[in-house]
Amino acid sequence: MGRTRYLAVALAVVALIVALPTPSAQPPSYAADIEPLFLKECQSCHTLDTPKADLILDPGTGFRALTEQGSTQVTGVRLVVPGDVEGSYLWAKLLGTTEIGKGMPRTLFGARRLPREQLDLVRTWIETGAQP
Repeated sequence: MGRTRYLAVALAVVALIVALPTPSAQPPSYAADIEPLFLKECQSCHTLDTPKADLILDPGTGFRALTEQGSTQVTGVRLVVPGDVEGSYLWAKLLGTTEIGKGMPRTLFGARRLPREQLDLVRTWIETGAQP
């Protein structure tokens, strides 16, 4: 009976270890993770040809535009504050919680919220320092 009990405990420990989330090797980067998402979801309105809110997310330009500029809609607010999701205007735009302006991305019928996994990716990118 003791042997069966030890086996059950050992299996439970192994199952627990396997179930634990493993930390990602590296935090998301703009170039590898965020830019492809924004090119797909945002660039149609934020391109050099149609720069809504003076934000251009064309390939190779979006990182600086997001991390080095302030909002054109709210004075004194930065679009992305590395390490501070709640202080990043971009995050409020993606959630649709801004008091000024509208949520993003836009459709013909209003704002469309990105899927949870994409929002989580952007959130993690900002939280971990908004790496290039």
